[in-house]
This record gives sequence, structure tokens and C-alpha cells, in this order.
Amino acid sequence: MPGELRERGQLVASLGSSLRSGATSLGTVPKLLEELLTTGGWMDFVTRLGDRITYDPGEFADFVETLPLQGLGADLTIVEKLIGQRPDLLAILYELTPPRDRGRPKNMDDVQNFSGHLSAAADEGSAVPAPRKKQPNGNNVENIMRKLAKDRPDLLEEVTAGRMKAYTAAVEAGWRRPQTTIPLTDPQAVARKLLEKLGAEQARQVCAALTELVVETQDDPP
Repeated sequence: MPGELRERGQLVASLGSSLRSGATSLGTVPKLLEELLTTGGWMDFVTRLGDRITYDPGEFADFVETLPLQGLGADLTIVEKLIGQRPDLLAILYELTPPRDRGRPKNMDDVQNFSGHLSAAADEGSAVPAPRKKQPNGNNVENIMRKLAKDRPDLLEEVTAGRMKAYTAAVEAGWRRPQTTIPLTDPQAVARKLLEKLGAEQARQVCAALTELVVETQDDPP
């Protein structure tokens, strides 16, 4: 087991180094990332300095953002981009990173930043919260992707492959009502847009409803 933990630590170090240096064109980063995600090796490893590091299953974001050698020293957005068109890995990522307003503060004592200088927060002996995105709302693309990963992996695959928009997938799944933007330039443009989106039958129904509303408005007393 100690040897396996050290191998995991080397994997973490290699992945973190590649992420921070931007060396993503070599094809090694996605493979390293896949191994960490699928095996859960990021939750228990030994650094090359001999420190054993453990994380809980819900602390993957902390692992990604924590500075080396205890983490990757990277950003969740980069990790998500590297996963790319892999709905299976996206499902794991979203399960491990539930949305939240703020991250758990990290103890920055005796930890150097990437430029080699102690951070101002560490000098003051304070705890620095990890940068986190705001809680996504129901129509947020990230939130839709999370729901797709959990409930509709078939639609998630369509989205990650570029064959469908996230909002279209949400409509297909029944989570969102169909919407469109109508250019208010001239009546012909409005009519063409409605006909394109609704089809002939629904367009006729809208036309009849508009006629009734116009008549009602004209009949209203001033």
C-alpha cells in the first residue's frame, strides 16, 4: 500500500505540473486526469516529501485548488475543459463537485505561491477561502450539465459532442420551456420567426389569438 500511495502522489504531482505549465498538447494530461477520477486516487496519496494527504469524496474542488504538493494548484474550469467530450468523466466530475457559494478555507501557513513568495494572507496568518463560482441557477449551463450527467447521460453525450445545445437538451428533458428571441424590427420579421419556430398550425393559433386581443383592446373604453 505505501508504494501505491507514493505512485498516486507522483501521479498528482505530474498532473498538477502539466496543468500549471499548460502542457496539454502532449496527450498525457487527459490520461492522468482520467486515472485520478476513475480510481479515486486523489483521495489518498503520499507526496514525494513523505506527507500522506487525504480528502473526502466531496472535497475534489479543494484537491484541485490546493497548492502543490497537497493538490493540483489548478482550477476546476481547466479540469472540465480537459475532460472534453467524455460524458462518463463529466458525470464523475459533477458528482464530486456539488455547486456551492464559497469554498472551505485553506490553511496557507508555510505554503508558497507559484512565484516563490509567501502570500500576504500567509504572512498575516489568516485563512484564505478557495475561489468558487456562485451557486448556479436553474437555467445556468453548468447546472443543466450537472442534471444531464445525473439523469440524462444520453442527452449529455449529445451536448458534449456538439450536436445539441445545453438549453435544447433541457427542453428535451422537460426541465425548461421552449423559448426564442423574436426580432422586433417589422411585422414580417416577427411573423417569419414565429412560423419558423412554431410551425403552420401553431402559427395560425397565435394569429387568431392576436386578432382576438387586438379586437378586445379596440373595444375597451378609453
